[in-house]
Amino acid sequence: MGRDRDPFDRTIAALRARLARAGPLQGAVLPINGLAAELGVSPTPVREALARLAGEGLIARTSAGYAGVVHDPTSLAELYRLARVLALALAAATPSPPPCSGDDPMRWLEQADGGRALGQAFQRVRAQLAAFAAAEASVFTDLAAERDRMVAALAAGRGGRAIARYFDRRAVASGKILAASLGLLRPPRI
Repeated sequence: MGRDRDPFDRTIAALRARLARAGPLQGAVLPINGLAAELGVSPTPVREALARLAGEGLIARTSAGYAGVVHDPTSLAELYRLARVLALALAAATPSPPPCSGDDPMRWLEQADGGRALGQAFQRVRAQLAAFAAAEASVFTDLAAERDRMVAALAAGRGGRAIARYFDRRAVASGKILAASLGLLRPPRI
């Protein structure tokens, strides 16, 4: 008889969602017992979930337990560049992209590979970058137009150039994105 995985599944889903919403944790400690109490589970599924998330690069394993990954502009730019390489490889390996809609035109890339290694690697990097989505929205004022251009390019089979521009733009602005995510960038005056 198999072990009940529901507490683990609920725990890892809740922690993934929290990490994406929280922004970069910059070394903040993730207390196992505190998280277990908040989530209403025993420490075991929390410990297992944190170990999995550390393996995915979403958090870091430390000598004292688990903590948020510490980012600097260079490491963030490298993540954007890695996402660019993986996205371009996926686009090249996908002969005809599925319809692209919604707020995230890159989502089709995550699903186009059918769960194979390249698609999974892209999903992992995008999960690491998810903490910066709100900051990107504060740094770039034209995200809706960018999304529309990306959708049109992907639909026309010309996604490579749009994908490269999407990630290059973020890599160049990685310092501003990090500052905005940490609340260090003042909003522009209107």
